[in-house]
Amino acid sequence: MEDASRLVHLLIYSGLLVFGLVLLRAVRSPPVPKLKGERLKLDRIIDALGYPCHHDVRIVDQQGRIVRIGHVVRLPSSIVLIGTAAAAAKGELRGRETQKTWQISHRGRTATCVNPLLELDPLHKAFRRRFPLLRVRGLIVFPDTITFPDGPPRGAVRASEFEKWLEEVMKTDGVQSQATDAAWPAITEMVDRSRARIEQTKTGGPARRGAGPAIANRR
Repeated sequence: MEDASRLVHLLIYSGLLVFGLVLLRAVRSPPVPKLKGERLKLDRIIDALGYPCHHDVRIVDQQGRIVRIGHVVRLPSSIVLIGTAAAAAKGELRGRETQKTWQISHRGRTATCVNPLLELDPLHKAFRRRFPLLRVRGLIVFPDTITFPDGPPRGAVRASEFEKWLEEVMKTDGVQSQATDAAWPAITEMVDRSRARIEQTKTGGPARRGAGPAIANRR
């Protein structure tokens, strides 16, 4: 009888413990949404469109800092700097292109995040300094798990809307420009030189001569 009584008490305690864990999980606040993580990949979509492009571009600026951009695409009379948000990001995103921070809400929780369009700003300015006659566009692409209740900020689209955005741009982009023709080989060289410099830094080798800061205001 004593053993049976102990078994009953053990079952009761175990049941209460399981119930408590289930209740704790049910009332626990959902995680704060973030825009960090593995970046959304657009390589195949962009390649299928047939425009010259560079993927996973990392440029070394004049201060030796690495500026990362997902894609640089050449259009007939402009180039597009494309950044991407985290592929696993979810929730409702609110913000304007001029605001430093945006708000993202998911499952009742709201958090602020840095305006991802600002990530493009240093590279955008560097390209404009290096190629003053070239038209430079900027775009951030979000996963389809993100929604914009107040409408998307200018320069931001969801992945499923990217091709439509590009089609609209092409309606006004114009014919092949001399500025684009002249800039693209230099941009390609810039990307290659930065990649070489970054790889040498990773392997601990000496910096190759001529592989200095990739964005310089050369004339």
